[in-house]
Amino acid sequence: MHDLPDDILILIFSSCNIETLFALRLTCTSFCAAIQAYIKTIAPLSAHTSFPDCDLLLTPPKDGYTLHWLRNLIPAQLASITLDKDKLRRHPYVNSGFPYGIPSESVCTEAAYWRQRLTNGWRILRSFHLISTRVYSSSDSEPIRPSAFRKVSGGVRTSRIWQVVSCPYASCTEHGMRHLFESRQRRDSHCSPAGEKEVWKDPIAEIRRKESIILRQRLAYLKLLSDQDLLDYVYLWRLLLHAFRPYGKPETIRWDSTDGWSPASISHPNWPSMIGDIAQGCSWLNWFILHIGTAPFLRQWCLSPSQADDATNNSVRDSIWEAWNTRSTHQVEIEREYIAKFEFSLRKRCLSSERLKRLEAEISRGGVSTQSVWTASLVITISTTGSRDPLQIFHGTRQASTFGWMASGESIVRPGRIGISRGC
Repeated sequence: MHDLPDDILILIFSSCNIETLFALRLTCTSFCAAIQAYIKTIAPLSAHTSFPDCDLLLTPPKDGYTLHWLRNLIPAQLASITLDKDKLRRHPYVNSGFPYGIPSESVCTEAAYWRQRLTNGWRILRSFHLISTRVYSSSDSEPIRPSAFRKVSGGVRTSRIWQVVSCPYASCTEHGMRHLFESRQRRDSHCSPAGEKEVWKDPIAEIRRKESIILRQRLAYLKLLSDQDLLDYVYLWRLLLHAFRPYGKPETIRWDSTDGWSPASISHPNWPSMIGDIAQGCSWLNWFILHIGTAPFLRQWCLSPSQADDATNNSVRDSIWEAWNTRSTHQVEIEREYIAKFEFSLRKRCLSSERLKRLEAEISRGGVSTQSVWTASLVITISTTGSRDPLQIFHGTRQASTFGWMASGESIVRPGRIGISRGC
């Protein structure tokens, strides 16, 4: 295919959606050179293929079509959909004076303002995701066989008694005392097939090592961001929370069985609690979204809206179930611990000086334990003084005419599909 003439390649690339185009660009140097050379022709056609009927989004740029413009369409479209399809459609808000949300084609000042803020939030989320991708995709050096002492200590650490005594997670269901004398029919935290484990490599220690590297790199990147950037990121999570509600059980066998594991050994997650923790940054779902990035949202919300295939339309939901079913509760708690540490550090930056002093005083007095700092203390009110909150501007009973994106006499509630699964 790379030997085709340029005019044929232009036709092929122009018919691809954005995700496919950027993937082809990385396959070989000839594709990359052709896309770069003819981007002014390819970009608008690929954009229209990816986001049809999005006239406002596809407004021609003043500086001409570039790869940078094409890539920026992804967070911009996700931001537009997040605002258009948020919690405001849901039943408890129908009779409270709330509008449906900000329509994606609205040109009012308020709509443009919040699209810009959430677009930046999606960009920052992707930056945090890329850190995770680099760490987990990096090839480890050849494992070195341990000394006799490390073999003994490793054997002790993998024994059932040691795991029961040393496990720090109260919600861990695989290391409790009642499991002390059970057979070892449970999921391994590292998701490797039985019989393929390397006896000299502790999978839990490897997960901790990678998560600690990710945490350190994210905190370093955090220092480069402005407070405004962090608020944009937090605002995005506050709206994404409602894309997960309600969360229905998928009509697939993913929950009922997993490859090689008994369904009885899989703990049933408390989804309402886990979803509720998203806004505070201490949910395993926070970790998962930063781990998978924006691609599943792009595929589900933008690139295939007319396809009826469940696996496509529910890509975010199904990826969550698949990831959950390959993890032990111990691994889930480790991942949740590290994302909570990161989100807590991030949200501290968003606090006013007065609230920050109160929080630090509470921690110094011992009134907040270390574990509470990671979880319960994340329920801190974000200081939005002098800034408009996308949820606060909707608060209270208001007339439709007070919203710039609502036409006179227009119905407040609009129908439409929303969320990460068909049942939402």
